[in-house]
Amino acid sequence: MGNSVLFELSMLYDAFTFDFFKELIGAFPFKAKKMSPATLHKTIRFNEEVFYSKLAEALERRLHFSTTISQDFSNSCILRYDDISAVITIIAHLEECDDINILITLLNRLFNNFNIMTASIRDQEDGRLSTAYKISSYERRGIDTSNLKKKILEPFNEEIIDIEQFSRHSHEYGGIIFTSTYMMWFGKDFFKFVPEETLTSFSDCVSNEVLDNGSVRIQLYENINDYNTDDTDRRQWAFRKHTNIDEVAEKWNAEYRKMASENMSGANMIIENGSFEHGGVRRLKVYLDKDRKQAVKKEAVFMKVIEYDSCNKIVYEEEVVL
Repeated sequence: MGNSVLFELSMLYDAFTFDFFKELIGAFPFKAKKMSPATLHKTIRFNEEVFYSKLAEALERRLHFSTTISQDFSNSCILRYDDISAVITIIAHLEECDDINILITLLNRLFNNFNIMTASIRDQEDGRLSTAYKISSYERRGIDTSNLKKKILEPFNEEIIDIEQFSRHSHEYGGIIFTSTYMMWFGKDFFKFVPEETLTSFSDCVSNEVLDNGSVRIQLYENINDYNTDDTDRRQWAFRKHTNIDEVAEKWNAEYRKMASENMSGANMIIENGSFEHGGVRRLKVYLDKDRKQAVKKEAVFMKVIEYDSCNKIVYEEEVVL
């Protein structure tokens, strides 16, 4: 049986091409059976021509969206676009990856041939725990939470697990993922967050390589399924300390929120924080004209509503007629 893998990648909108995406998903070890095209709010049988046609329409409009192709829950690929940061994020769950070296070789080639910001691969369960803040997520795995650090999630007054106590934890702001895990790639667009020399000077790892185009690849520990060992924990904390990755992530989050706030001045969108009906803690309302292009509220014909959870991931979206 192969490894269960979580794959994550971020790149700027201007660097994205269909050739890149097709090469990437073509290497994934699952057969696409279902899809949720970017402009449809339902799952239908996978059709490559329809999928790419709808994806092209969504990308052309440059509006926030999320689209999925999958075989089942454990084998899926999600592509998201954040119109505030202009970042495309790809997240894939791969239930059985017989030869992880195929993925590693693919990532090396893609980083050399395309302008990718950052990517990582890790064990799928490790990935799920890297953003798991609900106490129930641990209890159903049989993990004792009595001695884990907790905090209150505002404004809901809900007690949650403080994931920053774990060396594996991940943050995603504006589609850019900041973490410390098994294998990580960093392209030149990421060097504005963590300088190239900081990345290349990290030595508490299995390998630290510079690819042909200057991208950096770091392998923290030997085997992908060794994510719960003391040595892995030590290496992940060492990487976080060496790069100040958490401070970098929070600084970018502040910049991202400022960008989102400034977008409100055009009166073509509203950003709300709170507790919403589909489980989101932040809601984005984008006003669209009859051609589904962004418009001021008084001229809008449609409104796109998107809810995000506390990890800034989309939990619900719909388009309504005004």
